[in-house]
Amino acid sequence: MTTSTTGQRTPPTTADRDLALSRDPGIRAALTRRHRPRTADHRLVAVAVGAWLLTTAGIVLVPDTGAFLVKGQLPLAVLAGTITAVLVVVWAVSARPQTRRGLRASRWLGAWSAWWIALAVVVAAWDGLTAKSGVLRPPYVPPPGQLFTEAWADRVLLGQSVANSAVLLVLGLVIGGISGLLTGLWMGWSRRAGYWLNPIVKYIGPVPTLAWIPIVFIAFPNTFWAAVFLVSLTVWFPMTVLTSAGIRSVPKSYFDVCQTLGAGARFLVLKVSLPAALPNIFTGIFMALPTAFVTLTIAETLGVNSGLGWYINWKKGWSAYPAMYAAIVVMVLLCGSLLTLQLAVRNRVLAWQKDLTRW
Repeated sequence: MTTSTTGQRTPPTTADRDLALSRDPGIRAALTRRHRPRTADHRLVAVAVGAWLLTTAGIVLVPDTGAFLVKGQLPLAVLAGTITAVLVVVWAVSARPQTRRGLRASRWLGAWSAWWIALAVVVAAWDGLTAKSGVLRPPYVPPPGQLFTEAWADRVLLGQSVANSAVLLVLGLVIGGISGLLTGLWMGWSRRAGYWLNPIVKYIGPVPTLAWIPIVFIAFPNTFWAAVFLVSLTVWFPMTVLTSAGIRSVPKSYFDVCQTLGAGARFLVLKVSLPAALPNIFTGIFMALPTAFVTLTIAETLGVNSGLGWYINWKKGWSAYPAMYAAIVVMVLLCGSLLTLQLAVRNRVLAWQKDLTRW
C-alpha cells in the first residue's frame, strides 16, 4: 500500500509489485538457479576421464580368460582410448568458457559427464565378467568387443537392413502423417465430417497391429506395401485424434476476429487453425513414432524379408547372438536419434513452448 499526498492509502500497482518481487533476494536466487546454464563440473569430468582411462588400461593390460576364444578386444580398446582422448580434448576446450566454443563444450560436459562415468563402469564390468573372468560366457552373453567385430563382419547385410527399415519407416510416417493430418483437420473443421468419421477413428484406430496382419498380407500385392500400410495406420490414428482435438480447441474468438477483418475459409484454416493446433500435432508425432517402430519390427519379423526386425529374427534363428545384439543396439540408437530429432524440431518450431516436453 502507498500513501498519496491527501493522506489516502492506495493499493500497489502492478509495477510496484514487479519491483518488489525483483528486489526479493529469495526470488532472485531461485530465478538465477533455475535459468543458470549448466556448465562443466571439472571434478566430475576428471572422474569421467579417469574412468575411461582405467577401462582402457583394464582391456589392454588384464589378460583374457582361457575358458573361450575372446574376440574384439583390440577394437574395444581403440574405442575406449578414442573416447578418453575426445573427453580430454573437450575438457581442454571447456577451460575457456568465455569463448563460444568453450561455453558449448562446457555445457556439453556439464550435461553428459555423469553418463560417461556410468557408461565406463558398465563397459568395464561387462568386459570383466566376460572376457577377463569368464563368469558370463558366449553365445548368450558375449564380450562387448565381440559385438563390434560381428557387426563389422556383417556390415553389408546390416547396412542393407538399416536402409530397408529406414525406407519402410519413412514411407509409413509420411503416408500416415499426411493422412492423419488431413483427416484430423477435416474432422476438426467440419462438424459433419466429425460426426461420420469420429466413430470410424475410435473403433479402427485402437485395433492392435497383430490383428491386421492376416488381412493386409492377403489384401496387398506384396509384404512390403502391407508393412507400409500397417505403419501408416499406426501413425494415422494418433495424428488424426490429436490434430482434430487441436483444431477444436482453438478459441472461437480467434475466428470471430479474423472473420470481422474479412478473412476467408482458407485463411482461417491455414493461418489460424493449423498454427494453433501445432502443439497437438507435434504431440501426435511424438506418440506415433514409438508405435511406428513397434509395428515396423513386428511387420519385418512376421512377413517382410528385409529390415532390422528381419535381421534380428534371422540371426536369432542361427543362434548368432552377438550379431543379434549388435542389430538391437543399432535399432536403439536409430529410434532414440529420431525421437531426439523430432523434439529438437518441435523446440525450434514451437520456440515459445521450448522444453515444455522434456526428454
